[in-house]
Amino acid sequence: MSLQDTKQAIKHQLGNLYDAIEMNSMVNIIIEEVTGWDALHQNIHKNDALEPSQIEQLDHYVEQLLTGKPLQYIIQKAWFLGKAYFVNEAVLIPRPETEELVEWIIEYAQIINKPLSILDIGTGSGCIPISLKLAIPNAHITAIDISKEALAIAEQNAASYHTEIEWIAQDILQTKQLKDRYDIMVSNPPYIPLREKLAMQKQVADHEPEIALFVPDQFPLIFYSKIAHIGKSALKPNGQLFFEIHYDQGEAIIALLDEMGYHAELRQDIFGKDRMVRASLKS
Repeated sequence: MSLQDTKQAIKHQLGNLYDAIEMNSMVNIIIEEVTGWDALHQNIHKNDALEPSQIEQLDHYVEQLLTGKPLQYIIQKAWFLGKAYFVNEAVLIPRPETEELVEWIIEYAQIINKPLSILDIGTGSGCIPISLKLAIPNAHITAIDISKEALAIAEQNAASYHTEIEWIAQDILQTKQLKDRYDIMVSNPPYIPLREKLAMQKQVADHEPEIALFVPDQFPLIFYSKIAHIGKSALKPNGQLFFEIHYDQGEAIIALLDEMGYHAELRQDIFGKDRMVRASLKS
């Protein structure tokens, strides 16, 4: 069976689980994982037959995709700002919206143009602090997470890119005060109200870590409130908070931060949804 026929067979097996664009992308990715051929070379080799061992590996991938397991967990790889990160079900899969948050911080750092101390709260795979360290080499970066499993993955990813980051196992909701002060505190915390779980894609709701996704329905801003409270003593003069947020929480978070003594700015993501906030203490 040619590569082209193999692709069609995989798409037929996956049926209506995914839309056409997503399915084409996934098929190209798993073919590349097995053969090493990118999309261009897959087209060049479209009439070539795959080895039996390659077909076996593809069958294994398809079996897992049919269960709804996210592709990134199957191949244990996710891309973030052009870099590959090891991921498994202990960490959230990095999203394009978070890339925009990191790019905003990098823009700010370039304007400030001085050595910065940065804290990432709820680091997961480590994609935020690693990306920041690669872009701002003279920054001192610390990252915390409640999950020791997540921190182990983040450390592994940092080692892959030779980035020096301080890792701390810590529950921010149980933290009264941080031991250091920072120019920037950034967080992409859990922000999805638990009531939304039933309406979410099963690939997300059934596989990604709940501790990184959901917050109580009665207090969806719990992490923002806590981090902003800590920020009052942990931010250096002119220090900044950067948050990723739920698309329908923008006004509520701006109001919360204003009440807590912060000036706040809201930004939309590439899809036109409220997604990022920057805040600094009022003088």
